Amino acid sequence: MTAREFAAFRAGILHASHMALIAATEIELRDDAGKLRQRAAIEALRGLAEGLKAEAVRGPNPTPDVEE
Repeated sequence: MTAREFAAFRAGILHASHMALIAATEIELRDDAGKLRQRAAIEALRGLAEGLKAEAVRGPNPTPDVEE
């Protein structure tokens, strides 16, 4: 993976992480946020966001462009 591809990969993963947190916040603001199903969804989305963030930080090592 080139450095440019890695940057795009990382940006996409971080964007997905942010969207998961936004969705979790939206569910928290609903009237039925205290129900078990809603709490489970909130925690699942937060877990997804944390996992995506960890993957973006760890991510694959970029390799320099090599012409073939």
